[in-house]
Amino acid sequence: MACAGVQVRGARDIIPALEATVGPMRADGGFSYALAPPRAGALKDFRVAVWAEDPHCPIDADVRRAMDDAVAALRAAGAHVVEQPATIPVDMAVSHNIFQSLVFGAFAVDRSTLSPASAAALGLRAVRHPRGEAANALGATLQSHRAWLFADAARHEMRDRWAGFFNEFDVLLLPVTPTPAPLHHNKDHDRLGRTIDVDGVSRSYWDQLKWNALANIAGTPATTMPITTTATGLPIGIQAMGPAGGDRTTVEFAALLTEVLGGFRVPPL
Repeated sequence: MACAGVQVRGARDIIPALEATVGPMRADGGFSYALAPPRAGALKDFRVAVWAEDPHCPIDADVRRAMDDAVAALRAAGAHVVEQPATIPVDMAVSHNIFQSLVFGAFAVDRSTLSPASAAALGLRAVRHPRGEAANALGATLQSHRAWLFADAARHEMRDRWAGFFNEFDVLLLPVTPTPAPLHHNKDHDRLGRTIDVDGVSRSYWDQLKWNALANIAGTPATTMPITTTATGLPIGIQAMGPAGGDRTTVEFAALLTEVLGGFRVPPL
């Protein structure tokens, strides 16, 4: 989630980095493990679920077009594709609330980056919007250890449900964000006051986390790949989420799909 940009130009190029870094923490030495091989080696052999619609985070027309292009390419290649399967194991709103509790709880460990101006803006927005994201962020930052443990237990329960889902499917195709890259926002204060435009509707800037946080909280890999561009040349990517330990599966799937759709293109400067 914290990647500042493109890591590799082709999906398979990331495999050496994975091989070099996978393994136990140094303090847990004494054993080793390797990533599982890809579940399939051709698009026609993949079982693909597609989750592109959710009332908690609607996507815009550009991202919808990218999802449709990917689905069309998969069907043409003979992949087994199921759109909006009934077996999706989590509710996005519930999953995201737990994610917020955990991530803002982690931020509480070090508040050195929270300037007086941004702290004041956060507090003021939380008072004005007691059911908004600022209030959620503030509450999670100040939560008790008991509350954090409940959120952590909920995370592990969701991971178990995702494991069952990936017995039925090899990958889950998802948007990364509801829109292509938004305009730059350079105001350091009032971090929870930013907005983005989604087909003419003003939405919270932090809605950009809702789709990509699904894999984060599930503890599973997700590989983002370029699919198409906007009319102005901005790249539009989507992500393939896979089973825990299935990094090679999502990477191989991304490599195969981008080969069909044209792969990486240098964006205009």
